[in-house]
Amino acid sequence: MGAPDAGRAAVSRVHSGAVTRAAPNPSRDRPRPIPLEANDGGPWLARCRKTLVALTLRPWQSFEVCPEPIDHGRVMRLLATLRLPPWIVLLVALAVQQATAVEGTGIPMRAIYVVIEPPLARVLSLWIVLMIPVGLPLLYFVSGLIAHIGVAVTGGASRSIGASMRACGYALGLALLVVGVVDIPLYLGRMPGEVYLVMLGVMGLVFWGLSAIALARTHRIALARGCIASLLPTVVFVAATFGRAMLELSEIPGLPPPGNGYALP
Repeated sequence: MGAPDAGRAAVSRVHSGAVTRAAPNPSRDRPRPIPLEANDGGPWLARCRKTLVALTLRPWQSFEVCPEPIDHGRVMRLLATLRLPPWIVLLVALAVQQATAVEGTGIPMRAIYVVIEPPLARVLSLWIVLMIPVGLPLLYFVSGLIAHIGVAVTGGASRSIGASMRACGYALGLALLVVGVVDIPLYLGRMPGEVYLVMLGVMGLVFWGLSAIALARTHRIALARGCIASLLPTVVFVAATFGRAMLELSEIPGLPPPGNGYALP
């Protein structure tokens, strides 16, 4: 008797036009974590690439999940993977340039030489370049701390300081990669000042937008509060990058252009 009853039920569903839908898949509807934080294995570089693409193209969905406790080491390894390879290429290029330089040609003029003596400026610039791996975690912690203070002041933070550091750290990835690549022609003397300033302005806006979304999704706050809280971290990033580039730019707004092409060694 079960078979006839099932047949009649199927016929009634057909005549009534009812459509049978599959049950919702909870795993499909669940927010997906950042690829670097997903437990799907895979090579480190491939996961970094997927993370960078997801953070750039889908930032609103990428910061939907914020696992606690925060693994700061993972975020800093991502930033080191994006920033340090261009830095190594820069060091090799500077070493080759120094080894192949003709003796007695002088020092290429920079706008900052109006304020600082050329030998001092060159030593300071080289020291700052060598300290980039040290400045990377400092930028990560300082930007996250300032951002968390901004979230707390504008209405309260629902998560820890570590969560704010994680949000700003992931938002820094694309900007640090672009700055690292552009540093190579900058330090080799082949980057016009206007082009570098435009690039820095664009990267500042990119970091501001990504960090605003990251903070808003992490703390479940309005995007307007995220924009306000991410202002100071953006200022810190732009000021640190521009302050380092000032020692190598041939033209700086507000300073007189250098006169000769070379300064005395």
